[in-house]
Amino acid sequence: MDILEYLQNIEHEHDVKILLAVESGSRAWGFESKNSDWDVRFIYVHKPQWYFTVEPQRDVIEIMDGVLDLVGWELRKTLALLKRNNPSLLEWINSPIVYYADEVFIRRIRNAATQLFNPIASLYHYNHMYEKHDQRYLMRDGCSMKRFLYYLRGVLACKWIETNKSLPPVAFDRLVEATVEDFGIKERISKLVQLKKDGEEHDMQVVDDDLMNYARTLADYFNHHIASFHQEQKVVSSDELDSILYDTVQRFSHHSL
Repeated sequence: MDILEYLQNIEHEHDVKILLAVESGSRAWGFESKNSDWDVRFIYVHKPQWYFTVEPQRDVIEIMDGVLDLVGWELRKTLALLKRNNPSLLEWINSPIVYYADEVFIRRIRNAATQLFNPIASLYHYNHMYEKHDQRYLMRDGCSMKRFLYYLRGVLACKWIETNKSLPPVAFDRLVEATVEDFGIKERISKLVQLKKDGEEHDMQVVDDDLMNYARTLADYFNHHIASFHQEQKVVSSDELDSILYDTVQRFSHHSL
């Protein structure tokens, strides 16, 4: 069964309408291995009556079937997370691999994401991400290519945000092209990515010293300066997000699911 068939079955079994379905993780970033899972992420909406209840209801759909991992978030939950600048959601919305997108919805939510984007909050997120990988994996005797690339991606994302004050490209090759000036480093990164794509998920590979030093020098810079990036204290209006919720629920209220 292919991914679109899974999504259609989810709509039928859960009586929902899927608004956006994308690939996330290493396949979306562009450095998946031969045996990487398929990480499908989707946003869905219920019929109006689901929202007219006092008791909270489950707002996540999760299905794991072999190498296929599907996770969906309900629309109201999604918009609340967008208001809080949730990094995972921002990457879903901008994934280069889209399985399905309702055109009206994706246009509105991407516009809202751009308006609500908080560069400092995202900078802290990616800093925490690469620090976690450093402490858990890189400081050990061995380190898989996967973990180093996760580390490097976090570091380069910080560099992008510092320069552009916008969400980093989800595709890793675009991020590298825009943030790495040294051609030799770009070549080393490209070779490492190709090794990972040709190998298995947790293959070990000695990372070139120049490449490791490049990543650590940049990481040290952000570790040292992160405290100087102060969060903006601004009130974020829910008006547009409320409008997206209302309009979307109304639009699909009589939709045949």
